[in-house]
Parts: sequence; C-alpha cells; structure tokens
Amino acid sequence: MSGPLPGLLSPLSVPASWLYGLAVGIRNARFDRGSGVIRLAVPVISVGNLTVGGSGKSPMVTWVTRRLVDAGARPVIGMRGYGARTGEMSDEQLEHCGRQPDVPVVADRDRVGGLRTLLRQNPEFNCIVLDDGFQHRRLARNLDLVLVDATRDTVHDRLLPRGWLREPLASLRRADAVIVTRAQAVDDALATALRQWHGKPPIAWSRHAWTGLTVYDGPNRPDDVPVDWFDGKRVVTLLGIGNPESVCRQIEAVGAVIAANIPARDHQRY
Repeated sequence: MSGPLPGLLSPLSVPASWLYGLAVGIRNARFDRGSGVIRLAVPVISVGNLTVGGSGKSPMVTWVTRRLVDAGARPVIGMRGYGARTGEMSDEQLEHCGRQPDVPVVADRDRVGGLRTLLRQNPEFNCIVLDDGFQHRRLARNLDLVLVDATRDTVHDRLLPRGWLREPLASLRRADAVIVTRAQAVDDALATALRQWHGKPPIAWSRHAWTGLTVYDGPNRPDDVPVDWFDGKRVVTLLGIGNPESVCRQIEAVGAVIAANIPARDHQRY
C-alpha cells in the first residue's frame, strides 16, 4: 500500500517511515507517563482515527453531540481548524456550526487554551467533544472513540510516509472503543483483525447514507433537493477532503455518472 510520497521518492519512504515511527513512539511514551497531559474540569469525549484522511469523524461528532444534547448536556466541539486563515472559520467549523447552531465550536491550534477560555466565559457548557482528537494527547479524555473506515485496508497499512497511518495499529490499545464506519455489512475478517489489535471487537458498525442535497446554482439561492436529483446526471467532482473515493462511491450509488475528477488537497481553498 503506497503512501503520500510520489513514485520518484518512494525509495525514501522506508527509512522515513522508520524515523517517523520512532518519533511517534517517543511522543506516545511521554504521554503514557502523563507528562504534559492537561485535564479540564468537564468530561471530554474524543472522536479520532489512525489514518490520514477522512474516516467519517465529522458525522460521528455530530451524532455524539446530538445524543448529548438530547440527554440534557451542553456540549462544546473542540477542533484544530485545518485550512482556516486568521479571522476565518475552517470548512469543518462551518459545517459543524451549520448543523448545530446551538453547539459552540472552538477551532484553535491551541485546543486546550481555546477550550479553557470558552469554558471560563461560558460555564453553562459542561462537556467537550473533540473532533480528530486521538493524536491530540495533550488534553486528557474520559472516552476515546477511534473510527476505522471499512473501505480502506487500515489493518494492512503502514506508517507515514510509506503508508497512511499516523500511528501504529498497536495504538488502538489505548482506545476505549472502535467503531467501523462506511460499512455495508459486518466484516468478520476485519472484526477479527481489529480485535487482535484493540483487544475487543468493534462496538458498532455504521453506514453513511445521504438524506438530501443542497444545490448551489450560480447567483440563485441554495436549493435543498432529494438525493434522487443526482439520478442520471453526469458530474465533475472537485473534492477537498481526505478520502474523496468514499464520496465518489456515494455519488455513483445514487445514480450519477462521474465524468471527471478534478484533484484537490484536503481542506483546499477554492
């Protein structure tokens, strides 16, 4: 399984991956000892993954926060805010704010500092949900949820830059629960492999399904349409996300034909 390096640089991927793994191991050992870990006064739930790119974290964060709100809690979403310029919201922050206007979103490189400030100024909020928090070990958490994308061969992947893993598979041991995303059915082989690395079987298998579309047509106001609006249409995609293949599969599943894919970086501004 190839990683992010172009083909001409692939011979360098093996030593680079080894050095990266060494650095990750040293960093994790420090946090395992509790060095540099900060605990806030409210419970923290982290939603994260092991790989670079999308695994359905944002929809899962939305699901978790909605369940918390339904239970009477007042959650805050904490995130890094990749791709944002100073004074602007990131794409993921805009997405969360649009889905749940009553749930504040703190997007800050210093997630601990940003969350501390919000909680000090707004003491009515009583829990935190971290978006992409598995590697952000500086902030202690009460529950660590790790997502594994069923459409990617994560259990046979390699560390960056030889593969797409941000951490070794053995890091699953520190997760409280593993959730498989984008699964059409329970995969016994994947469940067995994850149990070997995590120690327990996945707690849940989830499937992503579109419930509607928002169409932006030039100067006209956005129009909310049903998913079958796509049926029979030829489309060109420009997807600034970590795992565009999953969206392409969904587009085709609802009846559209992809005429071309325009490459885009994760969080690319356009």
